[in-house]
Amino acid sequence: MSSYPLFQAFPKLQRLPRAGLLQRATPVVPLGDSGDVWVKRDDLTAADYGGNKIRKLDLLLAAARAAGATDLVSFGYSGSNFVAATAWHGRKLGMTTHGFLLPQADASYVADNIATSLHSGAQLQVASSERGVVMAALARSTRLLLRQRRWPIWIPPGGSTALGSLGFVNAAFELKAQIEAGLLPLPERIYVAFSSMGTVAGLAIGLAMAGLRSRIVAVQVVDRTFADPSKLDRLIERTRALLSRYDALAAPSAVVPIEIRTEFFGEHYAVPTTATRRAIERFESDSGARADSAYSGKALAGLYADLESGIATGPALYWHTFNAHGRPPGVAPLAPSKLRAFLSKP
Repeated sequence: MSSYPLFQAFPKLQRLPRAGLLQRATPVVPLGDSGDVWVKRDDLTAADYGGNKIRKLDLLLAAARAAGATDLVSFGYSGSNFVAATAWHGRKLGMTTHGFLLPQADASYVADNIATSLHSGAQLQVASSERGVVMAALARSTRLLLRQRRWPIWIPPGGSTALGSLGFVNAAFELKAQIEAGLLPLPERIYVAFSSMGTVAGLAIGLAMAGLRSRIVAVQVVDRTFADPSKLDRLIERTRALLSRYDALAAPSAVVPIEIRTEFFGEHYAVPTTATRRAIERFESDSGARADSAYSGKALAGLYADLESGIATGPALYWHTFNAHGRPPGVAPLAPSKLRAFLSKP
């Protein structure tokens, strides 16, 4: 199967450059003994350091390279998979990542992702507020401009631009090919974490384009300051506009239904609820895959709650967005003393 079935369906989109990070389709597998439930293993997008971020970065880093960029500015919480993945894969393409971070609660994956970023040569800076993060990024970018005569490429949190979202428009066509190959039935409901919104926006468009009438259940895992229905609508429209710019026939007139669920978020980002902990333990036992307290654990809590209540009665798909690898090859563990500056107070 091609890694870009979207481009086969709409050849005019082949003008978009790709970095070659996404090599193959990610597998779909049954979820243990949970009934008619399947898992899309997007934690396996890349052999060395993956997760769903690779689908966005394959397009975003290619565009940055085509623009002659040497420096990237990336944003997230301290344990951001996206910042770490940007640093790791950006280095392969000759680019340095400058990561501007908000502190977060400690979790096992946080130290791994910070270690990956630092090993990749990323320049990390923590600020206590969103405004502080932006001001620090502006100051660093200005210094780079004065020194190198070039403004760095800014990539929003999670890579959720219109271009990044096209990675998940493509993912929907990948899913269609797997359904047609008999690897799973057409899901009635697709469960996915709702954070920077690019995954949900891209899937909503791509499923409609591919003729897959599934409902997306987007489980809120960040504060609504960062993700809400109006912001999602705007990202969908920007992504549709980008598709139309390359192929007037590509963008659908409507997207599939999206149901945003907020009851599994808890009180703070990355702080697990009791349901989150139970969901992680159950999923890791059922699948053998890793899960986390920030994104996948809360999305899984929504899936399992709906299975137990009978809301999810037909075929369901859980889109697993976490990274299967704690640290890439050669990355040493981070000393606890170097972690403190990145963590929020309990």
